[in-house]
Amino acid sequence: MDLNDLNKGILQLEEAKRNFSISRHEPSENLRYLIRHYWIVEWNLNGEPPHRQEVLQHPGVNIIFQRGHSRINGIESKKSTYILQGEGQIIGVLYRPGAFHCYGKMPMTDLTDRTARISDLFPFEAEWAENKIFSQVGIVQKLECLEALLTRNLPNPDPNVNFLNRIIDRIIEDRCITRVDCLVEKFNISQRTLQRMFKQYIGVSPKWVINRYRMHEACISIENGADITELSLGLGYFDQSHFSKDFKAVIGKSPKAYAKLSRRSS
Repeated sequence: MDLNDLNKGILQLEEAKRNFSISRHEPSENLRYLIRHYWIVEWNLNGEPPHRQEVLQHPGVNIIFQRGHSRINGIESKKSTYILQGEGQIIGVLYRPGAFHCYGKMPMTDLTDRTARISDLFPFEAEWAENKIFSQVGIVQKLECLEALLTRNLPNPDPNVNFLNRIIDRIIEDRCITRVDCLVEKFNISQRTLQRMFKQYIGVSPKWVINRYRMHEACISIENGADITELSLGLGYFDQSHFSKDFKAVIGKSPKAYAKLSRRSS
């Protein structure tokens, strides 16, 4: 996946860019079996009102390093909301879907919609790690320090992670995949096995992953002025009303209301 594609999921992206900057960085080769990318968010809103940012998370666990708030974040199944105020920086680690299961082999449903302490899985305390990382001068140095910390506890690779990522890459690339039975056919796997693997390794169902990526596409298309009827058909819906119902359930607004908000903030 192109790192630029990962802007999908940041709702009202153009307004967001006026309030903070986000950059993404590839991990070292020896960590790519685990980590999709590092992400850095920086903001300076001194003298400005707080910014409320909504996000539809990708299906991967994040480790977040932020002074006083560092943590492991499981997949958030619903829309997430973050409040940015004052001045700050966050350095995050987005794991490949399923890769965090390599730590301890716990069912990832145990971490869905939950957080965990960094010290639960790594041999250091969060505050100590924050001081090490944020005492570095530049981004390159901070990421080098972060990687040195992460390599203190490297789990063994699991071939099932690559298999699940092939499935998810196919979901992203092929808009025609709108149902789980499409995956069953394309990957010659039983629906029961597929469901079990997604719950165990990723923490959500394959249907959730399909819907999440379709909602990513829907949001960015609406923000760019797409016709809602044509969009709903292009995403595999039989009619606009079903699309609108699903969209509102996830975003909290109808597609028309979201389009109106996008025009106002552009």
